[in-house]
Amino acid sequence: MEYTVGELAKRCGLTVRALHHYEKLKLLQPSGRSEAGYRLYAEADVLRLHRLLALRHSGLSLKEIGPLLDAENPPLLDVLTRHIAQVEAQVLRQQRLLHALRRIAERAERQEEGLTEQLLVTMGMMRALERYFDEEELKTFDHWRNAIDRELVRETEAEWPALIQSVRSAMAQGVDPLSPQVKGYAQRWMELVNRFTGPDENIRSKFATMYANETNLQRETGVTPELLAYLRRAVGRDTPSAAPAPAAPTQQQRGRSR
Repeated sequence: MEYTVGELAKRCGLTVRALHHYEKLKLLQPSGRSEAGYRLYAEADVLRLHRLLALRHSGLSLKEIGPLLDAENPPLLDVLTRHIAQVEAQVLRQQRLLHALRRIAERAERQEEGLTEQLLVTMGMMRALERYFDEEELKTFDHWRNAIDRELVRETEAEWPALIQSVRSAMAQGVDPLSPQVKGYAQRWMELVNRFTGPDENIRSKFATMYANETNLQRETGVTPELLAYLRRAVGRDTPSAAPAPAAPTQQQRGRSR
């Protein structure tokens, strides 16, 4: 079946002008012309247009899309499978952002202070997560987080600042990491981490790496490489290899971490 430019534009929700623009950029050329000289698009052209729009929706520019369209000509099922994966990834990213914004909105409802700073920390955390974790790892993290009762999530996030400050105070006072006090802190640390990461040691390790490399997170949360090393000494080989799962710190916590 063939489509005129007007028919294709209408069926795809585009404008004729957009299709002409794609043609001018040599991204989508009509396969033929009618006897009257009108553009005609074949099924292969429709498939190419779908790929073009899928790549566009994934955030690529038209300049970047051109070489990708010309590099291969996959079957329809492959195109659809890739597009589904891209859309699923976008939905998951939006769901993570929505979850974070809801937490800040709940704090705004309680009229907590420092909400603008918390919003900035949340945006920074979202970007950091996408730098250090691939999509499958983020799905695993989401699975464990969503399995937890919302009230328990709030309680855990509320407990982190006090625990971090307790560990920092013990470090500052020179408390032996092998003391029962610090061992208790380390044990509780791992209990809170495990609530969000489950048994996946790789995810816990990547959280530790993220906090070790991201100086902004260290400044905002007070979780430094030195603090994590202190906790590791407290438990020996059963190391707390992860920093806290994402949570916006309180204003009090930020002030103490500077």
